[in-house]
Amino acid sequence: MQTERLDVLIYAHDGRGLGHASRSIGVGMALRRLYPELKVLFVSGCSLSQELIGKAPLDWLKLPSYATRVVAGKSIGVAGKSLFTDTQLGWLRSKEMAHLISLYRPRLVLVDHTPQGKHRELIPALLADKGSDALWVLGVRGVVGAVAQARSEFAGNLFKDHYHALLWYGDSAVLGNSHCEQLQHQYNTEPVECGYVVRLAEYAHWNGRLFEQEGVIAGTVSIPWLGEKTIDFLLILARVLAKIPQSYGDWRIFVDMDNNSDVCQKIRKLFSETGNCQLEPPGERYVSALLHSRIAVIYGGYNSLMDVIHANIPALVVLREMQDEEQQIHLQKLQESLGEALVTVAESLLSAEQLERLLLAHLQRKLNPAVALHAGGAAYAAEYISRLLAGNP
Repeated sequence: MQTERLDVLIYAHDGRGLGHASRSIGVGMALRRLYPELKVLFVSGCSLSQELIGKAPLDWLKLPSYATRVVAGKSIGVAGKSLFTDTQLGWLRSKEMAHLISLYRPRLVLVDHTPQGKHRELIPALLADKGSDALWVLGVRGVVGAVAQARSEFAGNLFKDHYHALLWYGDSAVLGNSHCEQLQHQYNTEPVECGYVVRLAEYAHWNGRLFEQEGVIAGTVSIPWLGEKTIDFLLILARVLAKIPQSYGDWRIFVDMDNNSDVCQKIRKLFSETGNCQLEPPGERYVSALLHSRIAVIYGGYNSLMDVIHANIPALVVLREMQDEEQQIHLQKLQESLGEALVTVAESLLSAEQLERLLLAHLQRKLNPAVALHAGGAAYAAEYISRLLAGNP
């Protein structure tokens, strides 16, 4: 029996960090808020998707997860939790995505970051869907960075043959025009400037009651994944937080470590010995903690930056040494607009004395009202998608 069609299928690949899933979920929640009659389904291997969605009525399907390990600043694919190799999992997910597209027959497919997916897992679905009336749309973060898959001739040709629109989740008033121009050159299509997608703003619409919490927290620390130098940073952080006066409040440290490896055990021991710290896995408590914190300590991903900007609190941004330099470029532009609200430090060069000095200065800093950042990207993207479905882009 032929079922009624899905309106929008949203796909985000996974493997390291939460940016791709977070942006996609933000748009999905905006679609459910603004157009509740649309059938929307989010598909990803991101294991924290439910935590990012919360109580919002956005349904989702979990694929086997990709996994990566960072070596000398470069992401290397490794076996995921299903124990399939990176290559095997790419092949399996390509079959699964082709099946999902044929089964749900979406009127529109929104893909994040690259038109082919992380390991070309979208190609069979694109080829099988060619000639149908489905609209394929690519959404791209504010700064792409030196990502080979996104800049390749192959990606450009795939977009030309199969995609109908290009959304840019950035703000030209902050980032300038060069990133849009780069995208236009790569895909031979004028990007639609949506503004920043702030998943936390959409989350608040459906999960407001979760924000209620008594007392003020000194700071929220968010570490979405463990890199080459992260354990060294955490050793310094634990030592410094033990010296911060408890009159500022407690610290909430959110770390994604769902196994019993020696590294994870070491991290748990570090903070169990620090009386003013509470170690937690990422989840719904992160939002409440962040919104009641004096400051935040984050890594420089798109999602984390948008969270602290939405919360309007000072943030110490820790930068990893990654070869694509997306975070460095993005932060430099944001700092020109936000000034002292964002202070950056290199993960591998930070000393205990420097960290203590920066944290104490941030705890005493008062910010001006939130800057005028174009942060309505989720709603704008949802509205544009609605117009595409109606045939009036």
